[in-house]
Amino acid sequence: MKKRGLKRIGILGCGWLGRQLALTLKAQKWEVKVSKTTTDGTQAFKQQGWNSFRILLTEEGPQGDLSFFNALDQLVISIPPSRKGSSSYSAQIKTLIYSLQSHTKCRILLLSSTSVYGTESGKFDENSISNPQTPASKELLLAENTILQSKNSGVIVRLGGLVGEDRNPIFQLQHKLIPNPRGRINFIHQLDAVNGILTLLSKTECKGVYNLVSPHHPIREDYYTFMAKKHKLPTPVFANQDPVVERWIEASKIAKETRFQYQVDNLLI
Repeated sequence: MKKRGLKRIGILGCGWLGRQLALTLKAQKWEVKVSKTTTDGTQAFKQQGWNSFRILLTEEGPQGDLSFFNALDQLVISIPPSRKGSSSYSAQIKTLIYSLQSHTKCRILLLSSTSVYGTESGKFDENSISNPQTPASKELLLAENTILQSKNSGVIVRLGGLVGEDRNPIFQLQHKLIPNPRGRINFIHQLDAVNGILTLLSKTECKGVYNLVSPHHPIREDYYTFMAKKHKLPTPVFANQDPVVERWIEASKIAKETRFQYQVDNLLI
């Protein structure tokens, strides 16, 4: 018998963020199912003791061990479109939601991105008009709208750039000219991303769009110079002739509507 208050969660796409979310939920005694797209990935999780399933999204609908979706209270979709912007991503989400509506009323959380606000200067919050500029962000916005218009209760979590102890853009920016050095950083630490998602899973009355971005927005040049020193990497090279694009993502809505508070409020650590 299901314990009182225990929630059954499916994490569709258990990568860097999804795995840490799963670990946190499991530690708090939630029932967690996870999915991977490959047999090897699925088996590796099973060997670690996870309730793991192979699920592949297609334009015709989800494929694989579809018992993953059985008896879920909530589903976290943690599968992004490819950076090249697969034109099939929004179609995959649409057929997924259609198939879910036919046999479950589970609540859906889509992990999206603040890239849907576009690339121009300005301050943006959840009420700002979306203006995606890349193929991937355009696909994300279409997927968001599918979920918000579905019969299932839906939440969109727009994440800033994900960083953590073992993940930072500085590692990929070595020997590259870093653009917009006087612009602002809009990142979210893994700890706050996980706790923010956990808060929204716990507060089932929450609906609509929520940004998750650190309240600390250092200048890009300061941030990447600091990170290079921290990780003992060569001093970064910046495109100092670039015009300044000062893009600021505001993400206090979740703190106003719940008890969530950002713990990493200084990214220069």
